[in-house]
Amino acid sequence: MNIGVKYCGGCNAKYDRKKFLCLLKKEFNYDFEIAKLDKIYDMIIVLCGCTSCCANHYELKFKFEKILVTGKDDYYMVKKILNKYSNI
Repeated sequence: MNIGVKYCGGCNAKYDRKKFLCLLKKEFNYDFEIAKLDKIYDMIIVLCGCTSCCANHYELKFKFEKILVTGKDDYYMVKKILNKYSNI
């Protein structure tokens, strides 16, 4: 499973987005990389620093889902979605 990761600019980050991604990488044996516009990913994770979700993510391409993360409390939601596709 290849996961494209998009970070916001971090102007008002309310949680440690890098740590959030590190926890996901430890738990899932997926290929995580910074999302590129010219690639189609299985899923996109947009790590927004706050609830504004101002990161430009609309042109990123994916097959299954795009997940918008706005805080550390979204971890279990992201985990649940990633587990849903673990057999693909």
